[in-house]
Amino acid sequence: MNKIITLGIVISFLFGISGFVASNNIFVGIAIIVIGVLYFVLLARPIYSKYCIKVSRYHECYHFINTFIVSLSIKASLAGAYETAVESMPEDFYKNIENVETFTLWEKLEHLNKYFRFHTYMLFLDLLHLYEEQGGNILEMSSNLLDEVRLTEEYISYSESTSKKKLGEFAILWLLSLGIMIFMRFALSEFFNTISKQLFYPIGIFAILFFALLTIHLAILRLCKLEIRGWNDSEKV
Repeated sequence: MNKIITLGIVISFLFGISGFVASNNIFVGIAIIVIGVLYFVLLARPIYSKYCIKVSRYHECYHFINTFIVSLSIKASLAGAYETAVESMPEDFYKNIENVETFTLWEKLEHLNKYFRFHTYMLFLDLLHLYEEQGGNILEMSSNLLDEVRLTEEYISYSESTSKKKLGEFAILWLLSLGIMIFMRFALSEFFNTISKQLFYPIGIFAILFFALLTIHLAILRLCKLEIRGWNDSEKV
């Protein structure tokens, strides 16, 4: 999550320097930098962190379910399919299955329900119970589940792509706004020398940049809003 902190510091200093140049008031620049850095550290980072964890968990869930079902269709063994699926997972996944060696297969699968926490994983467990009780062709039995998992994966990919596009448009808009604000400060230097001595002017510049930070917060909330059935954003991860 250091990525958003680095980006936040860059944005805060960009806004702070712009505020200082536009208002010729060092306190405006410092105030914007401090508020910006505190916001990204205390508010933006946890929001973005939860978003990244949710997306990463679903990618893992998607991969686990697909690998498990394909392996089960070949080996016809729940235990063998579980081992194959686990072996194909990334390193971070293994931290959540430590100390489960003494668990039964079903206890291990239920334990993973606390990790994935998605509706599709619960459907996956129901499917495995049905397969164990009645047998059958697991690929045919799981066709609807695999379609739902794939559609959700595509929805996440589409949301990420759309978010990046909107974020780029948002950044360009505010960069142009800052550029215009700084340009007007130098283009109207005589007028600036007159109004810069008035109290309302630095306050106005501060208000504009504070509003910019507020719009960034709203944008982050919007871009990190990803609805996946079963996942509760209020729960700790």
